[in-house]
Amino acid sequence: MSRGWDVEVHQNRYLGEGDTAMQAVVTVSARDDGGAAGARPPGAEVLLVDCSTSMRYPPTKIAAARRAAAAAIWALPDGVAFAVVRGTERADLAYPAEPGLAVASDETRAAAVAAVERFVAVGGTAMGTWLECARHLFVSAPDTVRHAILLTDGNNQSQSAEALRRELDACEGQFVCDARGIGDGWQRAELVEIGRVLRGSVDSVVRDEDLVEDFRALMAAALAKVIPSARLRIGVTEQTTLRFVKQVWPSEYDLTSRCVRDGDGKTVLSLGSWSAGETREFQLAVEVSADAPPEYGSDRMLAWVEVEGAPDSAAPVLAHWTRDPVAPTLVDPKVRRYTMHAELSEALVNADEAYAAGDHARAAREWGRAVEIATRTSNKEVLRRLARVVETDGDDVRLRPEVTRSELLNLLVSTVSNVGDEPRDARPAPPPDAEPAICPHCQTPNPSGARFCEECGERFDGGAA
Repeated sequence: MSRGWDVEVHQNRYLGEGDTAMQAVVTVSARDDGGAAGARPPGAEVLLVDCSTSMRYPPTKIAAARRAAAAAIWALPDGVAFAVVRGTERADLAYPAEPGLAVASDETRAAAVAAVERFVAVGGTAMGTWLECARHLFVSAPDTVRHAILLTDGNNQSQSAEALRRELDACEGQFVCDARGIGDGWQRAELVEIGRVLRGSVDSVVRDEDLVEDFRALMAAALAKVIPSARLRIGVTEQTTLRFVKQVWPSEYDLTSRCVRDGDGKTVLSLGSWSAGETREFQLAVEVSADAPPEYGSDRMLAWVEVEGAPDSAAPVLAHWTRDPVAPTLVDPKVRRYTMHAELSEALVNADEAYAAGDHARAAREWGRAVEIATRTSNKEVLRRLARVVETDGDDVRLRPEVTRSELLNLLVSTVSNVGDEPRDARPAPPPDAEPAICPHCQTPNPSGARFCEECGERFDGGAA
């Protein structure tokens, strides 16, 4: 299978007098040599299905969980190791009957589906015990792609937050877990933490009947993984400090606290499993020591990034001090894109908090701000979810009267996943000495060739962005 990697740094390397902070977006891609799919090891899959009492109300939830789990099982190719766990305040191995992983075949798939069809919803919720069970099951499948799907409809009421955190720490780097919410009682913070630590996606279904297709899609994506694990190495110089690292596409997580120090100035970050040809993007910030004198007229390396085991992938993060008052104000398009998505996330979280507190006027303002940002960034997925929750009439934004809590949660979780279309450069990068495009409305300098102002949205052809 392909083990080649490409790393590309996107930044405006110019710093003005007194500037010490540098941000960059790092694009990491696993090369596809065309033969990786056939070389994929069988892999291992574990389904963690919430069977707590709340899954009984309405009964469509547990029925949807049974159908979705069955669909995922039928999608398993022969030879894949797998197990199904019934999750309540404890983790019960529903299939196979004996501890361990079964090997997918016509016989074992049918037996696993029969076990799933007997699921009943009785008990509490302790997701850490489900994850612990998966961790122990995966021990028998080393050196292969290991993936779990966790479904829940409620909060982790039968286990302390600290116990869940400890188990997540133990699971990190051992397997990837996609977390899904169903109904209107699950907690965004808990699912986001599972996705963040275990490098999986986080989402929900509004309609119970949509869970089957969601599980099929998750299984298809997992079965496309060919690289069991990868790690990103970030190095800084003696004069710089790493301030934060975030994954910003396809899911947005702050991974700063998940970084592990590896010698002086070096940090290692687990990235989970990858498909051949897959691309992810990360945003990082470094700070230059105030004691370090600026170097005018030449580039200085502040940091470097590479995929562990692929030294040819190394790419530098640079700084170039200048006395030009304009050059440092130009924001790289990718940095701008993800900075605006962070603002979009903030608006959606603020709207949800305001609505929950009964401040519907503030909630409407924040949803309006979210609509504006999502429109400017062409974030079709967030706009689709917003349209289900709010209606707009010019500048007037109001909540649709028939909106359910499940729809609000589905919108809120879009701040983590479904950032938007696949990242791409909309135009070639301008040469370093290209004249900036000055907005006629707000006078903000924009990158040369820009079609609209990245600050106020004014189109440079006279229309509205």
